[in-house]
Amino acid sequence: MKELDQAKKLFIAKKYKESFSLFKNIHQSSPEATYYLGMHYYLGLSVKKNDEKALTLFKKSWEGLYPEAIYMLGRMYEGGHGVDQDLQQAFNFYQAGIHSLNAKTRLAKMYEEGIGIEKDMTKAIKLYNELRKEGSGYAMYKIGRFYLTGQGLKKNLNNGYQWLRKALEKDNILAINYFRMVGSTPSTDSRSTEEVYEQAKAAIEKKDKELALSSLEVVIKEGSIDGLFTLVNLYLHGEIVEKDENKAFKLLLKHQDFNHSQIYYQIGSFYESGIGVLSSYYKAALFYDKASQLNHEQAKYALRDLRGY
Repeated sequence: MKELDQAKKLFIAKKYKESFSLFKNIHQSSPEATYYLGMHYYLGLSVKKNDEKALTLFKKSWEGLYPEAIYMLGRMYEGGHGVDQDLQQAFNFYQAGIHSLNAKTRLAKMYEEGIGIEKDMTKAIKLYNELRKEGSGYAMYKIGRFYLTGQGLKKNLNNGYQWLRKALEKDNILAINYFRMVGSTPSTDSRSTEEVYEQAKAAIEKKDKELALSSLEVVIKEGSIDGLFTLVNLYLHGEIVEKDENKAFKLLLKHQDFNHSQIYYQIGSFYESGIGVLSSYYKAALFYDKASQLNHEQAKYALRDLRGY
């Protein structure tokens, strides 16, 4: 269909106003156009974001047997977008849409992390192996990491780096971040630290935990204070990761060599309040003092309150 091809080209070119108009005109006769129209509503592209409308359109596209629509229904049910969260139903949709690479990838992830089902690394790795045979850079990255960590596969550093390099050849962003983390920044990676941080924030917004953590690890290694406090706050509030105040505290303690007043102040407040660590006014005062020497005003007040002078 000529109009469908034109609309898809406009969508890829991010000319969403024009693509929305075309998809809206032809979606009654095209399950694929219906899917793309649903994506406009789901992402709020040139139209007000509307999960309920997106859900209806994805269902209609699924009835027309368009596989990516089945995948998106799974995402809607998994995330509780436009419908009550139902992980079992999400799992069922991913299974039904197994011919979609996205659905198969999400199914593997559910088995890997035990999301809504019992964790099963054997099934996860089987799916990732199928995906990498279909050219998935993400699956190659996952297999590489499994070899490096010994998770689900016998630890083998050579195999791990071999698969990570294959993922890098596919321009997989997680593989790019990994090599940057270990000091082997790929020649194709021209991103500044700030650009990586912006990608991390976008991933948090999309609830993409894996990409968010990977990007934050990179920017923290490169000295980003904003990146460090973003990760600390994720653990403090349990946003996209499991709440873990001790991890938040250890992150700050690990990076105190940044010699930054806010880091010292935050460590001091954690010690004072017993957040993620046993309360210690003595240690709190030590870190408040370090922050005060760097002219942190709140630390000066906190230190005065603790000491009484």
